[in-house]
Amino acid sequence: MMSYIVNSRTCFSLIGALSVALTACAYNTQPLTWQQRRLEQPSERELQWERSGHVMIYEGMKDREVERAMTHHFDRVQGMMFVNTVVTDDDGRPLKDPKTGRVVTESDGCD
Repeated sequence: MMSYIVNSRTCFSLIGALSVALTACAYNTQPLTWQQRRLEQPSERELQWERSGHVMIYEGMKDREVERAMTHHFDRVQGMMFVNTVVTDDDGRPLKDPKTGRVVTESDGCD
């Protein structure tokens, strides 16, 4: 029989990962991507990093995820930047350009 020494940080990480997995199963959704996890469930270290003036750049998030972040995490907005945000339809599916078939992203106006 093997025994392991586990510190509290490891336990909380394992509990957090299990929580995300169980939530995904319960709602029959895909597990969070690392960006979604970072946005919705940042660690204390990540929050400290934001508070020290650093900015996290989130790329390719859906417009609904960005809108949620702006309303639910308004206190952290100064530490967020969103680029290549995916435009979705009313059902939350990515819109595609009919000519190219590529997913439509919001333009930042910089060319």
